[in-house]
Amino acid sequence: MAKTNISDSMEGFSRSTRHGVSLIASEIRIARKNRKMTQADLAKRVGCSRDTIIAIEAAKPSVAIAYVLEAAVILGIRLFDDPDVLSNRLQHNRTLLKLMPERTRDSKPEFRDDF
Repeated sequence: MAKTNISDSMEGFSRSTRHGVSLIASEIRIARKNRKMTQADLAKRVGCSRDTIIAIEAAKPSVAIAYVLEAAVILGIRLFDDPDVLSNRLQHNRTLLKLMPERTRDSKPEFRDDF
């Protein structure tokens, strides 16, 4: 039996995540083929190796998300709202994050000494 790299396995991910990764992978592959673009051509435009494009199209969860997003943008696949809405949402999130503590810690159990 062939060894499977645990980081390439979809085991342990929710069904929604598995389907989402597979959907993006298939959209990228279809768009690339419709444009008659080779994996090597897309890799050059994305700034990664051909092996990375192969991994993206195979829905490997270990691929850096920036490469997946860049491939989608280059191929004209809209994953988010239009750029103005996306920019507004990003600014709103940055504002919210400034109001939140930088770290989240486990709450310590209450010490009870009333024995």
